[in-house]
Amino acid sequence: MPETFTRVDPSQLTRETGTYPITAPEGVADAFESAAGAAREWRRSTGPEREAILRRAADLLEGRLDEAAQRLTADIGKPIRDARAETLRAVAILRFHGAEALQPDGQTHPGAAGDTAVISISEPVGTVCAITPWNFPLAIPAWKLAPALACGNAVIWKPATAASGSALLLAEVLAEAGLPPGALNVVMGAGEALSTALVSDPRLNAISFTGSAAVGWRLQSAVAGRNVKVQLELGGKNPAIVLADADLADAAAQITSGAMAAAGQRCTATSRVYVARTVAAELIDLLVARVEALVVGDPFDETTDVGPLASVEQLQTVGRYLDLAASEDGVELLAGGSYGEPSTGCWIDPTVLTGVQPTSALMRDEIFGPVAIVTPVDGYEEGLAAANDTEYGLSAALFTRDLGRAMRFAREIEAGQVHINRETAGAEPQAPFGGLKGSSNLQREQGKAAKRFFTNSKTVYVRAR
Repeated sequence: MPETFTRVDPSQLTRETGTYPITAPEGVADAFESAAGAAREWRRSTGPEREAILRRAADLLEGRLDEAAQRLTADIGKPIRDARAETLRAVAILRFHGAEALQPDGQTHPGAAGDTAVISISEPVGTVCAITPWNFPLAIPAWKLAPALACGNAVIWKPATAASGSALLLAEVLAEAGLPPGALNVVMGAGEALSTALVSDPRLNAISFTGSAAVGWRLQSAVAGRNVKVQLELGGKNPAIVLADADLADAAAQITSGAMAAAGQRCTATSRVYVARTVAAELIDLLVARVEALVVGDPFDETTDVGPLASVEQLQTVGRYLDLAASEDGVELLAGGSYGEPSTGCWIDPTVLTGVQPTSALMRDEIFGPVAIVTPVDGYEEGLAAANDTEYGLSAALFTRDLGRAMRFAREIEAGQVHINRETAGAEPQAPFGGLKGSSNLQREQGKAAKRFFTNSKTVYVRAR
């Protein structure tokens, strides 16, 4: 019998939500064998055939909306309204990438000889390993699996253990939609032995990973020297700058959503807020009022805004940062700051801090919890310098009515995702997604960029005879 692991509801730790098998290293080898066999046939399928399967999968997932949302909430404690929205986002992603399978494939180029046609075509890379996090159990897997499959690749998918229930549901939907056996292979569990087995198999052609920087860079190093494509999304410490001319009430609303939705467990969450000193007091009042009005509670309740953190481990991690805030000189607690004992669930109050030094771990590390740090600055230049003072470069926002300043910010901010008068979170499947600096290895996801990653290019010369 295979080893198993059991997951619990993070809002009620005494309630088990599922028991799942742990894939042994030899099971990974079996998954590669299955994928390699399926890849030979799946790559020969037509674009319309792949589109039809992904479209059916989207329809099936939409038909199971309530079930999927309930399972997602049970997995990680995401409020049920947000879980429903994420499920619909996954539906949209499946439909978009299904439609991409019908788009023109390749180009013709002028040739030097009149009797020779020069054509470039794309073909699947082969076998892809997708490694996905727990914070978006349906959306992030969909935006890796859908384009990989649409391009004709076979996929070995390792979901985060916390997202196991949602992962199996998505795999069920794809199988029911007609995805051939072996085109998608799910391996489950955690640990170095499993990771080593995934990256060391010689049949691996590409890795798409979302998660911590330490793990991502280790995966890339493990395949260095091999012809394996690597796509890494590694988190952020995302700033928002609020200028004196901004609509402060709207900025406070956007920042609250960006910082506190999903309990701050988003790589694009708003973490650092730099506000013009002349309006800092007003923005802080508006922000604190909004944060304190958030409903924290049962994630299955339709009125809940912020649920628990996803696990005891996550609660302990974020709790250590709140303890650090309480111990550092000059740090002022503006809202929240407390967290519960793990025995009662993974509860934490949405928190707003000020007076944090630029060198503090609170300002440097990705906390991945509902914590926003507000710092007054003397205008745009100081705010921009502070915003760029980070190893990360995923997302950033500017709040202003000055269009010229907004366009300048888009050029000068060191981030792959730039938002004007919007929260830092949010991504759409038709647009490329990814960060700069330590937030990624510069391989973009989503949009047309997804096809470029999941395919290789060939140039074909055809001479008439």
